[in-house]
Amino acid sequence: MTFRIHDGVGERQFDEAVRSVGDFLAEQPGFLSRQVLTVDTDGSRVDLVWWKDLADALAAAESIRTDPRAAAFMACLDPDSVRVSHARLTHARPEQLPW
Repeated sequence: MTFRIHDGVGERQFDEAVRSVGDFLAEQPGFLSRQVLTVDTDGSRVDLVWWKDLADALAAAESIRTDPRAAAFMACLDPDSVRVSHARLTHARPEQLPW
């Protein structure tokens, strides 16, 4: 997922929200790993979540809508900037995998 945070949302507030929703994600079936990145050129964010399979990713995406731990994170996001996509890992060196 790529997104921008709302103007006025501080890094501390955003970091707390990232941790809270991370707790939710870590409890979901098929969760493997998560990294949140900031794009240097424009400040947008990339939330990269690794799942065992697409079905687990889609189930978590549905559940996150109603979980209270996700509310603070969702409130930080500029909804017009959110882009969600799913990809399949096709090439990687085993020692580079985050799980």
